[in-house]
Amino acid sequence: MGALFCALAMVACGGEERAAEPAPAPEGAGSGAPTTAQAPAPGGGCGDPAAAREVAEDPSFELRATASGPYAPGEEGRFDIALTPRGNYHVNTQYPMAIRLQGPGDVAFQRAELGPDDAAEMVEPRARFQVPFTARAAGEHRVVAEVDFAVCTPESCMPDCRTLALVLPVGGAAAPAEGATATQ
Repeated sequence: MGALFCALAMVACGGEERAAEPAPAPEGAGSGAPTTAQAPAPGGGCGDPAAAREVAEDPSFELRATASGPYAPGEEGRFDIALTPRGNYHVNTQYPMAIRLQGPGDVAFQRAELGPDDAAEMVEPRARFQVPFTARAAGEHRVVAEVDFAVCTPESCMPDCRTLALVLPVGGAAAPAEGATATQ
């Protein structure tokens, strides 16, 4: 399955299958014999969730999760996951990008897996997802996202998988409905 994703990524980038390079070559430098990069198998793990942070960086991209809270218990909130290529790389919009979500029992996601059709923005300069969730209780809830993606140059594609984590700050009580009055 991973080989299929890798082949799809390479074909989508340039119309023909090309081997991916392990790192971008300096401008104007010969790359020598290319090596093949394998896309991680879906659900196969993209890194240690305990060590995951809000940002994963590489010379070819930045992958960032951003919480815009505070959020209220029982109300739908959203956080962003954005992929921004660097240098002469671009987002491979034909790659079957996937985000798998995990959180504590107090956090519910509308869907545990998101794909390219769920993106708020999916263009070569950037891919961005707004991830809907509802927290049932107040507190700081750590959520984890495994992100499968590919960034490409005209010569090669780099399928990758990274794990992000962020804390969702959920406040004490939901705001009163409009028109409701508070009692003292």
